[in-house]
Amino acid sequence: MKNLIPTWVLLIVFVITGCSSKKLTHKDLSTKLRTVDDSIRVGDMTIRNAFKQQLLAHSGGTFDSLVIRDKVYRPNRYVFDNCLGMIFGDENGEKFQPPGIYEWNRTLLTENDSLLKVRLAVLDSVNINELFTQHLTAVQELTGQKGHGSWMVYFGPKNFQIFGGCDNHAMILDMFGDAWNTKDINEVFAHEIEHLVFGPILGKDPHGDTGLGVTLDEGLAVYFTYTYLNQSLDEALYGKNTQLLYDREKEILQKLEPYFYKSGDEACPIFLHCGRDSKCAPLIDGLPERLTGEVCYFLGFRIIEQYVAKHGRDSWKDLYKIPIKEFYEKSGYREYIISKP
Repeated sequence: MKNLIPTWVLLIVFVITGCSSKKLTHKDLSTKLRTVDDSIRVGDMTIRNAFKQQLLAHSGGTFDSLVIRDKVYRPNRYVFDNCLGMIFGDENGEKFQPPGIYEWNRTLLTENDSLLKVRLAVLDSVNINELFTQHLTAVQELTGQKGHGSWMVYFGPKNFQIFGGCDNHAMILDMFGDAWNTKDINEVFAHEIEHLVFGPILGKDPHGDTGLGVTLDEGLAVYFTYTYLNQSLDEALYGKNTQLLYDREKEILQKLEPYFYKSGDEACPIFLHCGRDSKCAPLIDGLPERLTGEVCYFLGFRIIEQYVAKHGRDSWKDLYKIPIKEFYEKSGYREYIISKP
């Protein structure tokens, strides 16, 4: 991934977060958060910075549950009521309703002081307002599509981290997760925001919920990020491990293609290699753990890359306009790979 943050800034952030043992003060919180917008909107796409109000609920010296109710829960009620509780199961649903939300927010600072300092250090080196606005604008301008959806950026309860969601209006980034850092934030948001654009289109495709649909969904998010951030192939894919996938590309296609037009439980093997299911055994053995769950990212990327090789530099945008089955067939990818020795 292209690192858009200067090296000297990263070094300063390391020194600040690595050496300071002072606890976060109310003044620290107000200073760090004063320039962060409550929400950022471009067209019909919105990012709501709930983390700001979670921390400001502590800025008066005592915990203010009304701030949590009025500025965290209510603006994001759909996410809490219809997504988070469902993802983490009925037994944990109460954590994401007001009494439960108050409980873990009450101890947010005292139980997470060191990690909060690391996560908030990003705000010292990245202008969040500009970054989010830039990504929301770019994804719509480059794809030629008007996206619809919203993200909530927040600090979740301990051991319940998530980056993803349930639908276009219930997408979540938990700042306690590993993705929230100055190195990854550009790539992660570019990838995930592209999903908001393609999701509704895929939902209308007759094969949108199949293995091919998921493969092209993830592949397109990778390809968009590759194009938008002007990445090298190793940056867009898996660095030194990228060659492992190229070496086994024919095997990958031959083993996953039989599941391209299956869905639900029948598609479990390909969904596993897309990071969407874990109930079945992998078809591609001997890969590093991360690659096992992202084989179809590579496969989708390669299908799109082959389509572009045949139809022109900007032809990847055809995926927003034609059925995915037609796109795959016109890519010539299967013929290209099968013909390899």
